Amino acid sequence: MKDYERGYQAVHALVGWYKPRAGDRNEATTRLHLIDSLFFECLGWHKDDVLAEESRDRQFADYTFLAPRRMLIAEAKKEGDYFELPAGVTKLEAAIPTLLRTYPNVKSAMEQAAEYCQKRGVPFGCVINGHQLVAFVATRNDGVAPLEGRALVFSSLEQMEQEFLELWNALSKPALQQARLLSRLIPGSPQLPQKLSATISPCNRSAPLSFE
Repeated sequence: MKDYERGYQAVHALVGWYKPRAGDRNEATTRLHLIDSLFFECLGWHKDDVLAEESRDRQFADYTFLAPRRMLIAEAKKEGDYFELPAGVTKLEAAIPTLLRTYPNVKSAMEQAAEYCQKRGVPFGCVINGHQLVAFVATRNDGVAPLEGRALVFSSLEQMEQEFLELWNALSKPALQQARLLSRLIPGSPQLPQKLSATISPCNRSAPLSFE
C-alpha cells in the first residue's frame, strides 16, 4: 500500500511538473524526463528491473521489464508523436484496429512492440510517448491476433492521475507479476503459468538505460 500511495503522489507531482513544460521533446529527452519518471517513480519499478536497448537479431527493444522473467516490452516515442481518442470516448479500453487505422505512428510502434514480444516470448507490450500510453497483450494463445484485440489506453498524464488505480493494476511491478493486464483485456483468460526460470534472476542487467 505504501508503494501505491508513493506512486500516486509521484504521478501527481509529474502532472504538475509537465503542464508548464509540455512540448516537442525528442525521444531521448522524453525518456529521461517522462518515461523514466513514470515507471521508476510512479509504478514501483527499479532500474535493475529493466534491460535497456536489449538486442535480438539486431533489433533493439527500448525497455524490457523483468518481474523477474521478461514481462513487458515498452517502445518509446518522442513526445510530439501523440494521438487523440475519438470525441466522446472516455473509457480506458479501445479496439486496437481503431488505433492502428487512425494513427500511423501508433500503428508502426505497436507492430514493432508486438514483433519484439512475440520473438522473445514476452506477454505484454506498451507504446509510450511520456504523457500517453497504449498497453496490450502482445503474445496470445486464444486464436486471436494480438493486434485485433483491445488495448488499455491513457491519453494524458491527467488521466493517469485520475485513473491511477487502473494504471497501477495494469503496469506496476506487482500487477505485471500477477499478469493482471491479461485478465483485464481478455476476461476469463487463465493466468500465465510460472516458468521454472522465474525463480532465477536474469543475469544480463548491465545494459545502460537508453513511439521510434
